[in-house]
Amino acid sequence: MKYLETKHERNSAKITTLIVIILVLLCFVVGQDYKEEPEEYGVAINFGNASAVNDSVEPDSFEEFEETESESEEIESEDNVEEDNVEEEIEAATEELEAAEAAAEEAAAEEAAAEQEAAEAAAAEAAAAEEAAAAEKILAQQAEEALKIKNEKEAKEAKERLEKLEKEAKEKAEKAAAAKKAAEAKAKADREAKEAKARAVAEAKKAEADRIAKAKAAKAKADAAAKKAAAAAAAKKKSQGSGEVSFALIENVPIYPGCEGGDNNAKKKCMNEKIKKFLGENFNKSLASDLGLSGIQKMGVSFKINQTGNVVGIRVKAPDPKLAEEAKRVANLLPKMKPGMQQGKPVTVRYFLPLNVKAD
Repeated sequence: MKYLETKHERNSAKITTLIVIILVLLCFVVGQDYKEEPEEYGVAINFGNASAVNDSVEPDSFEEFEETESESEEIESEDNVEEDNVEEEIEAATEELEAAEAAAEEAAAEEAAAEQEAAEAAAAEAAAAEEAAAAEKILAQQAEEALKIKNEKEAKEAKERLEKLEKEAKEKAEKAAAAKKAAEAKAKADREAKEAKARAVAEAKKAEADRIAKAKAAKAKADAAAKKAAAAAAAKKKSQGSGEVSFALIENVPIYPGCEGGDNNAKKKCMNEKIKKFLGENFNKSLASDLGLSGIQKMGVSFKINQTGNVVGIRVKAPDPKLAEEAKRVANLLPKMKPGMQQGKPVTVRYFLPLNVKAD
């Protein structure tokens, strides 16, 4: 805490100090031995220690009484002097007190004036502060309004920029979409053109291949026909010279017993079936299993039917010689047939039949 900061506090401290000094002086001047004289006595006489006085004791002589009286007078004069000094000190203290009171009143007046001035200054300061606060408030409002206007302006500008950017982005996106669509359309057109070209090339190649294939087929057919004609001519020529004709080129095939009806092709078919059946029924099927073979065993049997209708010149191709021997044995059992005829004359006919035997 802070003290004696104002003038009033300092003056109050001075007055208090002065009063304390006066009281201390009074305490020193007026002691316990001093007593006021009773009103019934004319003069105040101090005989020393009051407790030692005895009314019944009288002085021994007149000299002692005089000495005592003179001492009393001296003491009285001294007391008078002291009383005068005390009165002077009291008057001085009173004057000082009055002066101090006057000074205190003056100080109080000055302090009041100072306080009034301070109050006026405080009021002026408060008014100035209020004016400053009002000015600051106005400035703050103006600044707030300006900031608000600035923010609104910036927000508007930002919004306009954002709208502009969105518009540009939208335009770019539309352009990109259009470009992408055009690129896709171009790619599609290129793809379709390539596919059409590939199809055309493929069709052209196919047409060329078909033409070549047809030409080759026609040529092969013509070659086969020519070969067949040449073979027929050669066989005919050979048959005319040697008297043998293949079963495929014979004009009238040999007739197996029971195949007399029908044309030449029907007779061929009937002969093939009859011979195949005969060989299958008479072949020893357990032979292949006995030989340790399994599955179907493929063989080829060829022989000739001579001009008298007998089977001669039997040949067999088989996976095992014993199978070949069995096939020859069965072929020798074939019945006699009516010989084949070529240009009205009996001829020897060459015959071939594939034979498959399944092992039991």
